[in-house]
Amino acid sequence: MKKLYHVLVTLIAMSLAGHGQSKTAFLPEPGEGFSFNSGLLTVLQAPASFQSNARSNSQSFQLMRDHVLGLSHFSIAYGLGYSAQFYHGNLRIDVAENGTQSIVDLTGRDFISNRFATEYLDATLEFRYRGKVNRNGRYNRLYLGGAFGYRTDAYSYYKDEIYQVKYYHVAGFNPIRYGLHVKAGRGPVNGYVHYGLSAIVVDGAMLPQWSEARPLSVGLSLTL
Repeated sequence: MKKLYHVLVTLIAMSLAGHGQSKTAFLPEPGEGFSFNSGLLTVLQAPASFQSNARSNSQSFQLMRDHVLGLSHFSIAYGLGYSAQFYHGNLRIDVAENGTQSIVDLTGRDFISNRFATEYLDATLEFRYRGKVNRNGRYNRLYLGGAFGYRTDAYSYYKDEIYQVKYYHVAGFNPIRYGLHVKAGRGPVNGYVHYGLSAIVVDGAMLPQWSEARPLSVGLSLTL
């Protein structure tokens, strides 16, 4: 009886020891492959005469491929996307038939809409961190990334009660763009910030006043 008692005690002790040494393995899954980003657009270091409208905004989407770094919470994602920046304000770009640009200050004038806009085809790279998943399938995420884009279009649009005009392929805007962004949150909807490192304008009638202007977008990112 004593031998059986010692055997049971020994087996229980071994079982408890084995349980104490066991670890729960983290089995990572690839991150989101689609991201839609929308934000309010601000121009940093813009000329003092430029009055940005609250309608200024940026829109972009990204198709990403996620590569998990081993059995960790970290991954690297890369992909392609498209972005558009809409600068609403009191600065109108007028283009003559020969292509000559002129800048019109609309301060004090009534108009329905006035903006200039740029569009880019972007290549994106992100370094991602994802926390532990809860019962609802959500986790904390922090994505640090950068984008490099090639301009596909730039235009100027103006409309008032009696006149409307839109100029396509407006020259002078930077043919490339590059910048850094952050996505952070929990769940499919996250905070989003993008800071442009490249100049908005590199040539034309908007220089030299716009030589140091950079875009800043703050909004939300939907990741699926």
